[in-house]
Amino acid sequence: MSNDVLRDDLRWGESPRVHDNELWISDTQAGQLITIDTTTQAVIRRDLDSPTNGLWFLPDGRLAAARWWDKRIDVFVDERFSIYADLSELVRDRLGDMAGAPDGRLYVDDMGHDPHSGKPVGRLLTVGPDGTVAVAADELRFPNGLAIIDSTLIVAETHGSRLTAFDIGAKGQLVNRRVWTDLAALFDQRHRPDGIWPAPDGSVWVATTTGQRFVRVRGNDILDQIHTPGEFAVACCLQERTLYYSTSHSTDPALDLLTEALPQGKIRGKVSRAFAETTGNTTSDRER
Repeated sequence: MSNDVLRDDLRWGESPRVHDNELWISDTQAGQLITIDTTTQAVIRRDLDSPTNGLWFLPDGRLAAARWWDKRIDVFVDERFSIYADLSELVRDRLGDMAGAPDGRLYVDDMGHDPHSGKPVGRLLTVGPDGTVAVAADELRFPNGLAIIDSTLIVAETHGSRLTAFDIGAKGQLVNRRVWTDLAALFDQRHRPDGIWPAPDGSVWVATTTGQRFVRVRGNDILDQIHTPGEFAVACCLQERTLYYSTSHSTDPALDLLTEALPQGKIRGKVSRAFAETTGNTTSDRER
């Protein structure tokens, strides 16, 4: 793969999504919703009173956004937010990433109280096309990135160092829970998944956070890798043969990124893209 940097002036880019040749991304730590033209690299920054986290484009083209702290999903139309789904009766803490099915059904993370404890306090919530909201799964160890492949939903359990799969039922319910990829067994405990994205062949790209790489896996098979030495691998999305991926690092080498630099705001993020040279599967270990 060949790589280049789109922007290097973000702080923490979550939930990148491409729509109409624009890359949308939530800069959660800057409190901004950002759009980057994938051709000219021109950027639009929108300062928000309350940050967005998970993003997803609905079948009608509207952008749905999980409001990190506000326990609701909004839609963004004509530079304005309006309420799409009120989740306040279900959400226990903050909202995380989000993904949608072709019929418009949304799935979003409810991180749960004290999500960094490592305890199974997280849940997945679902919003049906008719607006019905429900708990779809519980007892997750920090649910994070989400991907839907046919009738299977895959969630990144960050503190479980694994991808967990569910079958999607006729009414959107999640059943037959199972481990899809054990990242700790493939690599080590540093490889904790954050954002994920499905590939056309049924594999999944995974941001491995402190593993400092993006990997494409199918079950426990490693198909591709992009290393990000010195940088925390946050999130990614795929458009045809282009992978867009975000990373962040501490601006003070003496400070640990998560426990020291992040609370102090001493972080800097960037969005890069990797262009696949072929459409076939690869097994090489690709360096950035």
